[in-house]
Amino acid sequence: MSSLLTPSAASRLCSACGICCNGVMFYKVRLQSGDVPRELRALGLKIKHKHTEQFSLQPCPAFQGAQCGIYAQRPERCELFTCRQLKRVGLGESSEAEALETIRQVVQRAAEVNRLLDESGKTDPAKPLGKRYEKITATPVDPADPPAVALREQLTLAMQELEEMIDRDFRP
Repeated sequence: MSSLLTPSAASRLCSACGICCNGVMFYKVRLQSGDVPRELRALGLKIKHKHTEQFSLQPCPAFQGAQCGIYAQRPERCELFTCRQLKRVGLGESSEAEALETIRQVVQRAAEVNRLLDESGKTDPAKPLGKRYEKITATPVDPADPPAVALREQLTLAMQELEEMIDRDFRP
């Protein structure tokens, strides 16, 4: 069976989403054997090296205005990645409109988590969402401060819901 996902439909879906590039779904992109770190650095990616692994941190600095600024030269891992929404539309299991609604919901949930993170304390918005959440939740909440306890509960629930949505609807 041929794919029902046209390049323009994929472009519309990806432009509406971006969670694979903006630090919501992933916190790093491992470089592959065909990637040339020097060239990716020249394109603006921050390449890190830890042990034998090289990777680029998310959010991707090349992701601007809901588009990849280095699409033709992006890392191999990015080129190979296809989220579950794109696969479902390509297989005819979901329509583009249904995928766009799912994307709208996950983007809305991520915005809510970001809002709650901002209310919970200082974190660096240039860091991946999950890392920001870990930093905030590493600090205990004073049980004698009911508003802080309620905010932490809201944040934890929103993050759990976001992770469930991503696992169910986006991660392969």
